[in-house]
Amino acid sequence: MNQTLTIELFSRQQAWAAIKGQLFPFLATVLQGGHRWVLTIAPRKRTKAQNRRYWGNGVLAQVAAQAVINGRLYSTETWHEQFKRMFIGVEELPNGQVQGKSSTELSTVEFSDFCSQVEVYAASQLGVTFYELEAA
Repeated sequence: MNQTLTIELFSRQQAWAAIKGQLFPFLATVLQGGHRWVLTIAPRKRTKAQNRRYWGNGVLAQVAAQAVINGRLYSTETWHEQFKRMFIGVEELPNGQVQGKSSTELSTVEFSDFCSQVEVYAASQLGVTFYELEAA
């Protein structure tokens, strides 16, 4: 049995309506089967729109195309690693080196904050001018 229920919530009123209208009926049905279920409540991960704005032809592409350091341009992947280290933090590898912590587990709010930090830094410190960024 592979039944799941996903509900995106924004307010207490919406949560109460979802509990009464969707969650309770769902649980009443699936719990009749005698199986054990896990209910997980978690912040929403970053959205596809946020990801497109950051990766796509957005923030990273424009940084990679405009930011010249020591006469050199760097790839979007290199800039992403740099920004993760600067604004999310690092984790130590078994060999003692470090890498930027993953951005894939950030919530929508955390990823928005990360993107804002990247954009402010890129504009103020790297001289990047952003054009036609998609709304997130």
